[in-house]
Amino acid sequence: MRSGFGCDDCGSPAVRLPAILHDEAPIQCDRCGCTLMAWGAFKRRVEAEAPPEGGPAVDLIRAPGLAEAAAT
Repeated sequence: MRSGFGCDDCGSPAVRLPAILHDEAPIQCDRCGCTLMAWGAFKRRVEAEAPPEGGPAVDLIRAPGLAEAAAT
């Protein structure tokens, strides 16, 4: 996965989250279905690219259960 969350195979920025999120759960490209990385690595990447505290907020991902999974 390259910077900006684009799939290396097709370039899509959309991801497909599994129904049960845990650090080893595979995150897939929503367009072509290739496995991008594990959920734990994806969370760390989003956190690393988040704006600094007090900066403009961007809602990068929205999915059912995301808040609960992010807390693990």
